[in-house]
Amino acid sequence: MTRKRNNPKNKRDDHKTDESGLSRREFFAAGAAAGAGAAALGGPTAVQAAAHEEGEMQWDYEADVVVLGAGCTGLPAAIRARDLGASVIVIDQNFDAGGRMLHSGAWVSLGGGDPIQQRDAAGELDEEGFIQVDPLVPQEALDDDVELLFRDVTDWSVLDEQGYAYYRYNNPDQHRGWAENCPPTRQFLMDNYCRFARIDGTHFGGGVSRARASSVFLTLGDTTDIEAGTITQEDAGVADPERSSPMCPRQLSISADRVGLNAVHGGGAMSRCLEYSARQKGVEFMFNRHMDELIQDSSGRVIGVRATYTPRQDPETGEQLQSFWSNGNIEETAETVTIKANRAVIVGTGGHAGNPNFRSQFYPRMNEPYYPTSGWALLGGEGRAADASGILAGMKAGASLDGLHQNFGRRTYHIQTRLGVRDAYTDMYPGHPTFPFRGSAGFNVGQAGFEHLIAVNQVGRRFFNEMALPDEPIEPRYPGGIEHAVPNTWDEHTPYDWRNCRIDWVREMYHFTHGVDAALQINEGSEAPEYYSGPIWAIFDSAAVERGDFPIREPFISTENGQFFQADTLEELAEQIQSGNEFQRVPLEHLVETVEQWNSYVDEGSDPDFERGQDDAPMHRIDQPPYYAASIMVVWHDSYGGLRLNRNCQVLDNEMQPIPGLFAGGEASGGGQMHGLGRATVHGYIAGTEAMSDETNPMPATDASTEGSADMEDADVPTEDVD
Repeated sequence: MTRKRNNPKNKRDDHKTDESGLSRREFFAAGAAAGAGAAALGGPTAVQAAAHEEGEMQWDYEADVVVLGAGCTGLPAAIRARDLGASVIVIDQNFDAGGRMLHSGAWVSLGGGDPIQQRDAAGELDEEGFIQVDPLVPQEALDDDVELLFRDVTDWSVLDEQGYAYYRYNNPDQHRGWAENCPPTRQFLMDNYCRFARIDGTHFGGGVSRARASSVFLTLGDTTDIEAGTITQEDAGVADPERSSPMCPRQLSISADRVGLNAVHGGGAMSRCLEYSARQKGVEFMFNRHMDELIQDSSGRVIGVRATYTPRQDPETGEQLQSFWSNGNIEETAETVTIKANRAVIVGTGGHAGNPNFRSQFYPRMNEPYYPTSGWALLGGEGRAADASGILAGMKAGASLDGLHQNFGRRTYHIQTRLGVRDAYTDMYPGHPTFPFRGSAGFNVGQAGFEHLIAVNQVGRRFFNEMALPDEPIEPRYPGGIEHAVPNTWDEHTPYDWRNCRIDWVREMYHFTHGVDAALQINEGSEAPEYYSGPIWAIFDSAAVERGDFPIREPFISTENGQFFQADTLEELAEQIQSGNEFQRVPLEHLVETVEQWNSYVDEGSDPDFERGQDDAPMHRIDQPPYYAASIMVVWHDSYGGLRLNRNCQVLDNEMQPIPGLFAGGEASGGGQMHGLGRATVHGYIAGTEAMSDETNPMPATDASTEGSADMEDADVPTEDVD
C-alpha cells in the first residue's frame, strides 16, 4: 500500500485511503452511480520543476511509482508497475478514470505476431467462447513479426493523400522498443480483462503490410461483471438510443460482425476493464488533482510531484462529480499536496490538443480558442482538456521535444460533420454526468448532408465548396492500394521502396482539398495581434430540415449552449448568433447578401465562387423560414509532438540522456505518428516495466533506507517480471 507521510504541516490527517476489500460483488456494490472521467492532466495552473534536497521536503504521500493521468497510458503503466511489486498512486485532474480512452472505439492496433494475430491466423476461437464469427482477414495478412512491424512504422517511402510522409519521421529507437513490446502488451491487456474481437484491419499509423487491429468487447448480460465479461444494456448505453450511461459516456457499438450476437465494443469497455483490474490489484487513485510541479532533487532526479485540488461541479446542480467506482480512492481535499515517488514518475497526461498556445507553435491559425480537442466536455473543458501540462512540466525539468511537425498527419485537426455542438468529435447523450457541459448531442449529417446547407465564416461569407469542406486525406495503412494512397496492396507492398513515392504515383493519388485550412484562415473579422478566424456556421432553412431529416430537437440540439440558433429572418438569425456565442466577436454583416447570392447561383445551376455545382450534389435555395444556424467545428483530435523518449520510454534531455526517474508515453510524448490506443498502451506497459527495472532505473542511494521506501507488506502481487 502507499503511505501517507507523517507531515506535521498536514492538517488533513482524517483523509485516509480507502482500503476496503475487492471481491467482485463488493467491487460493484461500492461503485458510485455517478461519474466518468478524463485522464489528460491539465489546467490553468502553471507547471514547473523545482530542485529540492530530500531533507528539505515535506511529503504528504509517497509511493514507489506516481502515475500522472488515469487513461490509456496511465492505467497500463500503473498496473504493470504494480504487477512488478510497486506501490502506485495515480493522480488525475479529472473526477474519474479513463480519459479520452472512454471516448474511443477501443480499436487497438499492435502486431508483430501478437497473440490475437496468432489466434485468428489459426482460425481459433477465444477461450471463453464469446467469438462466433470466422476470421475476417486472410491468414497471410496475420503472418507478422517484430522486424516487419518495425520496418512498417519506420517506412520512409509511403505518403498519404496530401503527400505527407506518414512514417518517415518516426523516432527509430522509440519505435524499436514499441515494436518489440507489442506482443507482450497484447497479452498483458488480455490478462487484465480486455477481450479482443477478430482482427479486422489496421489503425492509422499501424503500417501497410499486415492486419493488426482488434476491438475490446464485452457481452450484454443481466449483470455488469468485468471478470465474466458481461455488461448490462443500461451500463453499455444501448437500452435507449438517446441516452448514455455513467459507466460509458459514449454508447458501446454492436460487435455482431467481429464477435457475435450480444457483443458490444468501445472505449467504455476497454477503460473500465483496465480500471477494474488496477483497483483490484491495489493501485490507488487520487482524483481532482492537477499536477503543478515536477519536483527534482539537486542531482536532477525527479522525486515527486506537487498537485492542487481541482474538483468539478455539475453546472446545473452545483454538486461535485464523483468517480464511477471508488474502491482504492484516496479522498483528499487539501488545496495542495506533495507526493513522493521513490522510484519514478510516469507522465501519461495526454497531449497538447486542447492548448491553443501550444498547438499554434505548429499551426498558427489553430490559436483560435473556440476550437476544442476531442472529448472536450469529458476531459474538463477550457484549460483542462489535453492542455499540454505534462509536456510543459517535462520541459521545465530539462526535457527535449520530438516530432511536433508530425501534427501534419491526417488525424490531427479536421472539420466535423456533427453540427450544433462544440464537443463535436464524438456523440454523447444525457445520462453521463458530463453531458451538461456539452448541452447537446449534436446531429451528424455526414459529408453528404452538406448538400443542404452553406457554410459561412464569422462575418457571414462563404469561403469554400461545402461538399469538399470535411475532406480528410487518407493515410497509408493495411490493406494498402490506391484507397490508402499506396501503389500496391498489402500482399505486394515493399517497405522502404522508392517506388512507393515516385513522382507519377504521387500525382495520381494526391487528393486533398484543404477545406479545413480555408476555414481557419484570416478573414475581414480577424484582428491583430491574434487574427482569430472565429466560428463557422452551417446556414439552412426548414426545407433543408425536411430534406435531410435533421433532428432539430433535444437532445440533439439546444438553444442554450450557443451552438444552435433559429429565427424567422436572416437578419434576426445573425443577431442571435452574435449575442449568443461568446466567440462570435464581430457581426455577421454579410449573411443576408451571401444567402441571396447563393440563391441566385442555385437558380443559375452553378457556383462561380467555389465551383460547387450540380455534379457535386443538388443545390438548394435557402428561402423557407424559419432559418437555422448550427456550429461547424474544427476539432484538434490527436496530439503529435511532445516529450522525446528512448525505447524504454525514459524522457530525454537536450543531450539525449535520460532524466532520472522520469518516464512518459502516449500523447504526452513525441516522435511517433501512430494514432491512439496502440501507441499509448504499449508506452504505458514499457514505462511501468522499466520504472521497476534496477538496470534501467536504479534506485537512488538515498532511497535505500526503510524510511524512503513505500510499505509493501500488504501487497499481494508478484515480485518478478511476468509477461
